Amino acid sequence: MARINFIVTVPVGTPGEDTIYLTGNHYNLGDWAPCGIALNRTEPHEYNIELDLPEGITMEYKITRGSWETVEVSEDFDYIGNRIHHINHDESLYIRVENWKDFYEKTGENTLTGNFDIHRNFYSNYLDDTRTIMVYLPPGYNYEDNHYPVLYLHDGQNVFDSSTSYGGVEWRVDETAERLIGEGRIKKIIMVGIYNDRDRNAEYTHTYDPSEGTGGKVENYGNFIVNELKPFIDAHYRTINRAEETAIMGSSLGGLCSLYLSWKHRKVFSLAGVISPSLWWNDRDIIRQIKEEENFEGPEKIWLDAGTLEGGDEDRDGLGDMVEDARGLGEILLEKGYELNKNLFYLEAEGADHSEVAWSGRVEQILLALFGI
Repeated sequence: MARINFIVTVPVGTPGEDTIYLTGNHYNLGDWAPCGIALNRTEPHEYNIELDLPEGITMEYKITRGSWETVEVSEDFDYIGNRIHHINHDESLYIRVENWKDFYEKTGENTLTGNFDIHRNFYSNYLDDTRTIMVYLPPGYNYEDNHYPVLYLHDGQNVFDSSTSYGGVEWRVDETAERLIGEGRIKKIIMVGIYNDRDRNAEYTHTYDPSEGTGGKVENYGNFIVNELKPFIDAHYRTINRAEETAIMGSSLGGLCSLYLSWKHRKVFSLAGVISPSLWWNDRDIIRQIKEEENFEGPEKIWLDAGTLEGGDEDRDGLGDMVEDARGLGEILLEKGYELNKNLFYLEAEGADHSEVAWSGRVEQILLALFGI
């Protein structure tokens, strides 16, 4: 392990009563919870913490004041990517926060496009927790008697609204769907965004990963969707309640989750959006399981992708490259009987990294593959 001393300078005007947090792609960095690791105030505008992190990993991190609405941004209030640093030895890192997202006068205005219902504090017995649920309704929903396919999306705060999304960047799924529906290129669909919480890593993964110290609660999360949320959506909205018209989609661990749930609950979800999936989880256990299952039956249609600038296991423990893993899974699916560009859609996105910006750029292709007319 290496001892890293983080020394963070914040802009003048930062409320003195606010706590400054560090969050990133490792358990010791807060696992991307916006209120991950609290820093200690050492000067009026300086904060500090020392953390032990594994040598050899590539650390990605950001500074916040406890939420994505208060994440650091550039001096001109533009989105900035993750800070990246490769850890080789004990050292001090000097970090300067130029500005905070909520300092911009327009921050807080949502960017929702189209007709939405919002269900806050939706309680799950399986999770013993509540979630915010965003429901997008297609153009004409209130004036038609039609029933519609449904797309369920993980990390729901990131997909529709920049005011709630990680780093202030959304996937623009609503804007893209509105445009493609208007152009007559995809079916009219209902989309359900499911907010995550601080137990995200455990809920989105199918096994416990000793190197991560968490995992294995995806069946609880899946039962919440299948047995609680989906019946609610089907009862309150005009859905087509058939597997072939029901999709599940997510990125990173959400991609891993979508792959697993569409496999184990294929009678519920026949369409899967597997975006930049964290196939490295628990030494690539899901790839091994799919390969070894003789009579593998997955969803009827899969979108699978990865960006060429993405690391392996979030660059932890050097488990390999995400494109290599995605390509390997794609080859296994072809061996299992899938046909390229018929029921398996595969993309290696040139120059794309592991970010909301990159995923928003692929939404159109994904919607066309899963719901194209």
